[in-house]
Amino acid sequence: MMPAVDAQPVAAVEVSDARETFAQWRDGKTGKVLAVSVIGDSYSAGQDFYLNRLVQRLAAEVGFAGPGYVGFNHGAALGGTHFKYTRSSEKYFGGGWQVSGLGQASPDSRTVTGRPGAWLAVEASPTPAIDTSITQGKLLYLGDGEASEVRYRWSPSQPWQSVTLGGSGVQEVQLSVVAGAPDWAFRLEVVQGAPTLFGLWLSNDQRGIRVSKLAASGAASGDFYHSDSGWQAQWKAVVSKIPADIYLIMLGGNDQGFGVKPEDYLYNIQGLVGMLREIQPAASINLILRQDTTRSSAYPMSAYAQVLQPWAQAEHLGYADLQCAFGTDFKRYASGGPTPMIGPDRIHPLPESGGRVIADYFYRWVVDGRGCGQRTPL
Repeated sequence: MMPAVDAQPVAAVEVSDARETFAQWRDGKTGKVLAVSVIGDSYSAGQDFYLNRLVQRLAAEVGFAGPGYVGFNHGAALGGTHFKYTRSSEKYFGGGWQVSGLGQASPDSRTVTGRPGAWLAVEASPTPAIDTSITQGKLLYLGDGEASEVRYRWSPSQPWQSVTLGGSGVQEVQLSVVAGAPDWAFRLEVVQGAPTLFGLWLSNDQRGIRVSKLAASGAASGDFYHSDSGWQAQWKAVVSKIPADIYLIMLGGNDQGFGVKPEDYLYNIQGLVGMLREIQPAASINLILRQDTTRSSAYPMSAYAQVLQPWAQAEHLGYADLQCAFGTDFKRYASGGPTPMIGPDRIHPLPESGGRVIADYFYRWVVDGRGCGQRTPL
């Protein structure tokens, strides 16, 4: 990874942290929907690690306002349970897509480009606590100046609906949805041309929380910020189409694995925060560092905390550190330790132990205004 060279200062903006923003919304002082965007690496991209459990718990308490962004990189925040999609399964993705590398100017750091015959599918599965019906949908794509055609439907029994994708740069097109159908099965096919797609944005008309997953497995901070002005313009253009009252940013684990210097990590985070403040100046921006593991690395996570925490506090950002939730001795909770919460890969949390700790920590921090302390059973 190339080090950053031209960091720009970020002006301080007086906004609330996640706890204050949530409390104001819950008290009816803001709008009907609380929109949250989660930016991160595999910890946030993986459907089983913590995010799915956290969203279900929040939705059960305050209501569910729809899936938000369903990226064609890693799908929805409630992926695997309520909105099923994965690039790794021929059931949901096939026919000749070209998947970009990490670091694209995309909400979840990748794009997919199709050719005629390429297709993808997203399936909705409601539960008593989560109504998966949607009332609005749009497709986000990157125009190249050439016309392409795709077709879509929301169930196998529906007729196809064709859409022409044109224009240059970041674009969106409204999709006709089937209101009141919670068990929909969306399918999109490329008919003509070579369209480059980001993902879907889906909502309903209910009061509640809407969580968009802007996360990519393997991503480091440099995958979500480039100093190139064209890259920044495209990223801001597409991310601005995903409403957000709160941003939760948890990057750094892969920076540690790649040996990124703490000062370069900070530069990338500063750039990312700067872009978010340009497109959503009133949004609450919150930075989270994950806990250490036994993975081999040049820097402990505390080295990133030493540069991140003072800057976050000076810039009036929310800040949290998962180390206090896991404990100070990472060997105790590592794979093979007395209280294992990390899997045998020495990186990712075990969903039923470490994942629960992370979900519980976020819940208490956002909803109850507490960080470390007694855990609330999930």
